[in-house]
Amino acid sequence: MRDDLFQPATVLSLMLVALSLMLAVDLLLHQTVAEIFKEGHAIEFFAAVYYCLAAVLLTAMLPAARLRGQWHLPVILVLMTLREFDLDKRLTSEGILQLRLYSGPAPLGEKIAGAMVTALILVCGWRLALRTLPAFWRGLRAMDPSSWLAFFAGTAIVISKSLDGLERKLAAFGYGIGRDVAVWASRSEEMLKLAASMMLVMAVVHGCRRWALQAT
Repeated sequence: MRDDLFQPATVLSLMLVALSLMLAVDLLLHQTVAEIFKEGHAIEFFAAVYYCLAAVLLTAMLPAARLRGQWHLPVILVLMTLREFDLDKRLTSEGILQLRLYSGPAPLGEKIAGAMVTALILVCGWRLALRTLPAFWRGLRAMDPSSWLAFFAGTAIVISKSLDGLERKLAAFGYGIGRDVAVWASRSEEMLKLAASMMLVMAVVHGCRRWALQAT
């Protein structure tokens, strides 16, 4: 029964059903489609939830021996979840990754907490490069589904970051874009983040099932 529940097709179906139900509720309660792209609504909410789901599944499904060597992966996913809920800004007077948090008049406690989180991010990034990327590249060459899903998720995240605040970024260089283009960019950013989070969940499911089979 547990094996059936974590079949890739089952996990994908459950994610799509949950997303569809919340989209339906959002559309029923609001007058315009624009509402579903706003903060706290279906698209942004499920992007964060699915990052968290990927972290939970990775912790629950990954064989213990591998989890000890890859603990940075669920930590990174949790950090991405917190970022999607904007907790890096809500819990401090400035964003944790903003230099002015440390150089300005922010409380000492915030500076220490921010420095600790930043150090954790750096450690996770170092471990990702050292312990995970070699296997990731081998997986790409071997056409492993989990590696390719992670690759496409990473690509979607990079593109979404380039679209984040596109109007403001271009204005800094003296370029202006129409309101319709700005709205399209903002909505595309949110959709890409949602797609990335779903692909990471599927990458975890495929990868953990493969690792479990190798352990038996």
